[in-house]
Formats: sequence, structure tokens, C-alpha cells
Amino acid sequence: MPVRLVDSLASTEPLAELFSDNSILRAMLDFEIALAHVEARLGIIPRGAAEGIASAANSGRFDTAELSRKAPRAGTPSIPFVRMLREIVAATNEAAAGFVHWGATSQDVSDTALIILLKRAQPLIEADLARIEQALHRFSEKHGNTVMLGRTLLQAAPPITL
Repeated sequence: MPVRLVDSLASTEPLAELFSDNSILRAMLDFEIALAHVEARLGIIPRGAAEGIASAANSGRFDTAELSRKAPRAGTPSIPFVRMLREIVAATNEAAAGFVHWGATSQDVSDTALIILLKRAQPLIEADLARIEQALHRFSEKHGNTVMLGRTLLQAAPPITL
């Protein structure tokens, strides 16, 4: 996956992939599929509509470049995403298209997709934290007696250990 130079400074490769355009889109689709299934189970929308939405909700059918171009004008990627999803669903099931994003807001899909991604990021972050803790422990074991100049308010102070 291509990563911009500045973006690469603030992430790891696995996290960058997790928050890639395709992964974000997949999380938004996961939200819409789950929403449709729950609404169908509760009798809010027809079961056939939920099935039509789920079967059409494929990230490969989206033009992420177009979605990225439209998002700034809408102030969120959710609005053009929902429009595109409706068009994609309508191509195979016109009746189901009317139930896409039923009763939800743009913020619902954005916030929930972010939470889905953060849950997926948790094990990656925990693994990174464990590696950092191990490295710091090894460093402190190695340099526990290394003497260095202490500082207090930018002034030299008695020696301390590293």
C-alpha cells in the first residue's frame, strides 16, 4: 500500500493498512450491513431489503478516488458513500436501495466505522506497547548503572543514572 512520506511518520505499516481507504470503506459497509440486518430482524425494513443491501455491499464496487473527491464538499465521506451505496444496491435490487442507511445519520456511519477500526487497532497497539515495554526493560537493565548529568530547571544537578 502506498503511504505518503509525512503520514508514514505517525504510524506503523499495520496501522496504516488498517486505516487505509479500503479498510475505512469496509468498516462503513460493515455498519450498513449490520444496520440493515438488525432493522430487518426488528421488522423495521423488509428482510429482502437487508439481504439485497448485504449482497451488494462490496468495497470493490466503489470508486474510492471519486468518494475522496466528493467528501470535502459534503464535509464527510458518509454522504457520498451512502449515495454510492444506494446506486450500487439499486443496480441489483431497486426495492432494497430505498432502505439503504434507513433511519441513520451521516455521523452514525462515520462514528461507528471509526469505532470498528479502533477495535481492530486495539490488538496492534497492545502488541506495539508490549514490544516497547520489553525494549525499555532491556534498556533499563543494561543502563541501570550508567551515570549521567542530572538537570533541574536547565541547570546542572548531581549525577543520576540513565
